[in-house]
Amino acid sequence: MDVQAIHNLIDCAREHEVRSSQLHSLIHQQLEQLHHTIELPEDKACETLLKFTNEYIDHVPSFLEALDEASVQLKIEHFISPFLSIAEENFLAPALQSKEGTGSFDLLDKAYFAHRLIEEVNDSYLAKTGSTLIPMNMTWANLIIHAILGEEFGNELDKIVEQTVQQMMRSHEIYNDRMFKDFVNARDPEQWVNIWSQWNCLSSHMGIELKFTSAA
Repeated sequence: MDVQAIHNLIDCAREHEVRSSQLHSLIHQQLEQLHHTIELPEDKACETLLKFTNEYIDHVPSFLEALDEASVQLKIEHFISPFLSIAEENFLAPALQSKEGTGSFDLLDKAYFAHRLIEEVNDSYLAKTGSTLIPMNMTWANLIIHAILGEEFGNELDKIVEQTVQQMMRSHEIYNDRMFKDFVNARDPEQWVNIWSQWNCLSSHMGIELKFTSAA
């Protein structure tokens, strides 16, 4: 996995955002609507949400690297690596397509795709085996980014993610019920908890805690 390439793309996108302010403009346009569903500080609400959004994007390479390293330690890389490859390929695609430079605005949906892909993998494994594969919870962060992207576009991305995971699990023998249930039954629970605990903080320490209001 070329994590450094993802870091480099994010750095370039940050420089592009300074010149274009595209992501800032998107958040500003959505702010009034978001204020009804997300608890934001009255002072500098837009800046707070922009910081959260940038950290969500920054989180991607660390998140994917953590999943990659932990899966190797747990000897489950054959279950995880196909999805990590899809997330990496999708995230880096703008660097190959854009002629004017890729900004943070362009990476937001890529970051959402990566985080939602792993979330959907977890949901699918939970339905299959009664156990999550990856004990990381990005649900709140994903819901907030979904709101920023807009209901229509966010739902479109969700559908693509769901179809991708379903297709992968149907087309790969290693994802059938018997094989994965055997793996779950054979794993060492104590080792599982110890290894994942090294990385679990990534999903809960993104610098800013934004929560949905009761009205949401």
